[in-house]
Amino acid sequence: MTGIKDIAKKAGVSISTVSYALNGSERITEQTRQKVLKIAKEMNYIPSLAGRGLKKQKTQIIEMYVTDLGGYFYSHLLDGVASTLKKQGYELIVASGGQRAQAFISQKLVDGAIILDPTFPSQVISKLAQDGNKLVLMDRELKLENVSHVLLNNTQGATQAVNELLKSGADAFAILTGPKDSYDAKKRLEAALDVFHEKTDQPVMVMAGDFTIESGRKAAVQLSKLCQAGHRVGVFATNDEMAFGLYEGLKKQNLQPGKDVLLVGFDNDLLANYLQPTLTTVGYSKHQWGRKAAEVILKMIDQDQVFNEIIPTKIIERESLGPKN
Repeated sequence: MTGIKDIAKKAGVSISTVSYALNGSERITEQTRQKVLKIAKEMNYIPSLAGRGLKKQKTQIIEMYVTDLGGYFYSHLLDGVASTLKKQGYELIVASGGQRAQAFISQKLVDGAIILDPTFPSQVISKLAQDGNKLVLMDRELKLENVSHVLLNNTQGATQAVNELLKSGADAFAILTGPKDSYDAKKRLEAALDVFHEKTDQPVMVMAGDFTIESGRKAAVQLSKLCQAGHRVGVFATNDEMAFGLYEGLKKQNLQPGKDVLLVGFDNDLLANYLQPTLTTVGYSKHQWGRKAAEVILKMIDQDQVFNEIIPTKIIERESLGPKN
């Protein structure tokens, strides 16, 4: 790997002159700077992030931790983060799991981190925050110094979903939950139950899910028993992937979404608009959520303060609740 000694030798200048050129110092002439930079480029010189961070106190890099990297959800979210950081001269690196990736924060190789990964231990977050690292959480609430929150308004979204179900003509209700370790799933379940208990005496069945299509398929078997008992069931699937699984599973049970079972999802996944019938769901801007997270981490770095933001939701009315009265 090329070092500054190699550049200095080829350019016929001192090591300190190369350092001045690479760091934008005014101690050398513009002609010398351009000469050194041209040689550095020719030799494919890559500066050490660790050394650069120690000297400048900033790396101009933000790291984001996510559970996985696939799908419609992450593509829009990450674009919101990356495009916002880029405008301010920052770069984004994305990690999915592992202690080695977490070490980027503790070793000061990044200026801050955005976390949307329930597997990232809260005790590690606490230790990193105590050490002065700037962190933005998108998946939990922790009242800590140096920790900001940019959270989805799950309570608003779940309330909107249940209110739509209550207007649908269903006479029994069910909630398909998400993973036990998911902040979003917990908040959606709590809010949905609160609205049901406040506004109806009809039974509400809570079915365990894990935000996967397969858990939706399995839940369809439970729902079929309610339908066989003569009920028209209204279901709040706490994410769209499980709703997709419900569609598949219900059809295997000879039940029709939008007629025998009335459905509302959450996330407004792209596929929701292509199902038959199309899926009523809770929507929000994934790009905005990512953009807000990036804006907050940049403000934390610049102002050394904590900032909290809530991302609003809205109901996207489609056909899975049946025809309007």
